[in-house]
Amino acid sequence: MKRLLLCIGLYLPVAGLAQPASSPLRPFIAFDDPVIALTHCTLADVIAMKEVPDQTVIIRGGVITAIGASAGTAVPKGARVVDCTGKSLLPGLVLMHEHMYYPAYSMDPLYIHFKQLPVTFPKLYLACGATTVRTAGSIEPFSDLALKRDIDGGRIAGPSMDITAPYMENKGGFAPQIHELSGPEEAKAFVNFWANEGFTSFKAYMMLDKPTLKAAIDAAHARGLKVTGHLCAVTYREAAGLGIDQLEHGFFAATDFVPGKKENQCPAVADALATVSTDSPAVKQLIAYLISHKVIVTSTLAVFQSFMPGDTLYRPEVLEAMAPDTREMFLKFYTKMRSPGGEGQMEKEMRMEKQFSDAGGLLTAGTDPTGNGGVLAGYGSQTAIELLVKAGFTPLQAIRIATYNGAKALGMENTIGSVQVGKRADLVVVDGDIFRDITTIRRVQWVFKKGIAFDSKKLFDSVKGQVGKF
Repeated sequence: MKRLLLCIGLYLPVAGLAQPASSPLRPFIAFDDPVIALTHCTLADVIAMKEVPDQTVIIRGGVITAIGASAGTAVPKGARVVDCTGKSLLPGLVLMHEHMYYPAYSMDPLYIHFKQLPVTFPKLYLACGATTVRTAGSIEPFSDLALKRDIDGGRIAGPSMDITAPYMENKGGFAPQIHELSGPEEAKAFVNFWANEGFTSFKAYMMLDKPTLKAAIDAAHARGLKVTGHLCAVTYREAAGLGIDQLEHGFFAATDFVPGKKENQCPAVADALATVSTDSPAVKQLIAYLISHKVIVTSTLAVFQSFMPGDTLYRPEVLEAMAPDTREMFLKFYTKMRSPGGEGQMEKEMRMEKQFSDAGGLLTAGTDPTGNGGVLAGYGSQTAIELLVKAGFTPLQAIRIATYNGAKALGMENTIGSVQVGKRADLVVVDGDIFRDITTIRRVQWVFKKGIAFDSKKLFDSVKGQVGKF
């Protein structure tokens, strides 16, 4: 299970404006009229936590200007009318553990390299309904900066990005593309350098010690920026005490329960949750401590499911999306990277995430398209939401976790994350009743980003057989 944790030109304006015929986005746009009326929708109200049938939503200039019962809501003259009978209308997904890279492996010797995929991954994210993502760790930082610029400028189809700086790691890290910090002073300089370059969040990694993490957190907070972590050497309780804002991978990465855990050392254990009961006082106390310190937790269930035994975990579309050499690599190494017996740990993780949320903790959702390579952007994002329902959340609760909770974690809940008048028209139209069947999330029809409707199928089809190339 520890190996499981390790593997993880011309710019055109976009917001609320019709795109010219020459726009690179044009092939993927279903409609972008100045005024759009979505009628007869079943709306996911993630604030009041209810499904609202037969609603009309008016979009003008990329902003939601009216919501009401279809029978009593006037459609503005000249508006494009889109009949959403039989469809579910959701807020755009706000996903919190995303990457624009993908893993490549050699098993003899074991060597892990990451490939930046700036063309295919943004399209996959947008196609699945993600309108905002946080990258949660960069391998090619200047590529991520350029990608954000090009998406914002209308040159590439993709979600809005909160870009996380390169990983903050100490000596002993596993990935050759990750810089190793020498200590607190370098951590402070690291944060200031990448903040000056334009990064808006930071991520601590597994070998980082407490003094170095504390210096990084203080430097980031001094600039109004946030720090998350995929930790190991530092426990969750220790990180919360140091002021960390968020923790990744649910409780899979929590070394708080490892017997004999030594300070500032990442223990060599099969699984951090192996010896603890989810009903134990230790688990309840940790959850209460995290909540009291306002620490957010990100669920990344899809990447952990990919290590479970079984051959039915992957949708056919996942293999179809891969370039031939990527598909060959994945099929070759998939069976070598399973964790027999890991189902019990997966069940523990699901229960602890539900306990954290039920106790009042802010749980967000992410994809983490790393692991053994079977979790792709987009497809894996949908799986992550489906697994929240398997963990005991209702479909509407899972939708809130993947939308409003993410927006709140980013401090953007007044702009995105819910379907409300005055908010940005970041929306997802799903063909079917998602409130009865969460797998309907796989039937995204249109994704509205700032009022522009993208055709999900065209986005998915455009990268079929290409993922892994770029």
